[in-house]
Amino acid sequence: MAILMDPSEQYRWLFNLCPNAILILDPAEDRIIDANQRAAALCGQPVDTLRSRPLSALLPSALPQLMAFLANPADWQTRRLGCTHASGATLEVEMHLSLMTLAGNTSTPSPEPPKGRGLGATSACGAHLIAILRDTVAQPSGEVSPGQQQAWLGAIIDSAMDAVVVIDDQRRVVLLNRAAEAAFQGGGDTLLGLGLDRLLSGRFRELLALTLEEFDRSNWNQHFMWAEGLTAFRTDGEPFPVDTSLAPFVVDSQRYVTLILRDARIRQRAEQRLAYLQHQNARLQAQLRAEVPSADIIGQSAPMQRLFANLEQVADTDANVLILGETGTGKELIARAVHRLSKRKDEIMVTVNCATLSAGLIESELFGHEKGAFTGALARKLGRFELADRGTLFLDEIGELPLDLQAKLLRVLQEGEFERVGGVSVRKVDVRLIAATNRDLGQAAAAGSFREDLYYRLNVFPIAVPPLRERAGDIALLANYFTAQHSKKLGRPIETISPQVQDALAAYHWPGNVRELEHVIERGVILNQGSRLEAGDWLPRANRVITNPRVKTLDAWEREHIQDALQLTNGRVSGPQGAARLLGLKPTTLDARMRKLGIKRATRKED
Repeated sequence: MAILMDPSEQYRWLFNLCPNAILILDPAEDRIIDANQRAAALCGQPVDTLRSRPLSALLPSALPQLMAFLANPADWQTRRLGCTHASGATLEVEMHLSLMTLAGNTSTPSPEPPKGRGLGATSACGAHLIAILRDTVAQPSGEVSPGQQQAWLGAIIDSAMDAVVVIDDQRRVVLLNRAAEAAFQGGGDTLLGLGLDRLLSGRFRELLALTLEEFDRSNWNQHFMWAEGLTAFRTDGEPFPVDTSLAPFVVDSQRYVTLILRDARIRQRAEQRLAYLQHQNARLQAQLRAEVPSADIIGQSAPMQRLFANLEQVADTDANVLILGETGTGKELIARAVHRLSKRKDEIMVTVNCATLSAGLIESELFGHEKGAFTGALARKLGRFELADRGTLFLDEIGELPLDLQAKLLRVLQEGEFERVGGVSVRKVDVRLIAATNRDLGQAAAAGSFREDLYYRLNVFPIAVPPLRERAGDIALLANYFTAQHSKKLGRPIETISPQVQDALAAYHWPGNVRELEHVIERGVILNQGSRLEAGDWLPRANRVITNPRVKTLDAWEREHIQDALQLTNGRVSGPQGAARLLGLKPTTLDARMRKLGIKRATRKED
């Protein structure tokens, strides 16, 4: 039991916790020095009252017997005598005595000494008595016989998993449990009475001798000693490693030592396992930091390794991050990786796609609005900046943000403050901004369609996400990842990808990047039969491969790709058979891209 308190408080707590009635007596002065709560209950009067009463008033016939005990403690046996109750009745009690010798005429002070008295004010005899009283009429119902107590103690010791051995001061075994019999591979008839030295190594015997000497110097009051890495021997002479604790005790003036032995191989195996796991954890953590900042980001190519290095450099700062990349490259995954590796990882990350919101709604969405700010504003609404306070706000497709809102966004980035739509009070927020775009914002700023000051504010640490055609070495890795993911989700037991499929995937230029690859694989998993993903009409057309991707602009490739999708879906944008589903986009996102690229729904690409 661990107790964290002042020594005097600890004494009083333990004193009152004891289930026996205890009195501390000074028979030479006819005084009651102290009493616990159990004694007060037995005598029917408060502790303070007991302290103020003469000893002879409480125990009228005890004083001569107590003085006799002081003269010859060895002759004392538990005796019955009368105790005066507060009601005037006489109780018959059993009294057991212990001598408290006060060396140097001093002792530990009572925590609550009576006026002018206390354990520190000693009698001429220089001794106090500890008296334990028990009412002979009201015996506790749970009392057990010595035989029962011995049986219980034996059962408890035998239930211990460690070997327990008790030796006398001649180092002979006087008690052992079943675990000890198993450890030494000998029964009680073999081991009881045996000198323990015969079962110990030289170093163990030397340690035991030194420990017994230490116990002698401390008058057998030292609590225990502990040692690791010792060696003991079984009865057949086979050695085995042990850790042991040694504790002394005295019974009827006879000195004993308890040894608790544990097979050290258990500890050694646990330490080896712990060291191995710590090493593995450190290695995997280092690999995770160096290679894959997010389990969702797949790639081992040189461009991806550079991207991972950039992530690690910027993630634990609060700098704004601008993620650049074509549609479908996984810009949101990169944003989530930055957040996950940042100091704000335990806070929320709020995402807004600026391309999917109309100009009339985006200000309210970002900054919130007050009740009645505009038609339909029936209640106050918190904006995304307030929701992301102390966390991260990710603005996807930030190039689509209207110019009038760009100024308000710049103010939040510079000052950390804004007003809700229809509001007048200034709101303060602490938000880290991550933005993403597939546009050239520098060119847009030069053309006047994007604020130049906002561009510079965002462009503190740009991260370029490479298109899939520039990381062709990752195509097979991604294909295997998506195949495993979608075959599990769709209940198709596909285990491998055929070489023909791998070749076709490697030959295609992937204008839709990773998103397009994922949806192509998903379509293939749906159509495939068997445990291997085989080639079929679901694969992209190889004749679309080009040798020089710079012949056309990215917008031209995107326009052509969307037109292809519209042609396949007969101009349908939304729905299960729509182009948005085919391209892996939301219908609103596809509409925004079509408007930007000047594509009309009726447009058809001629063969």
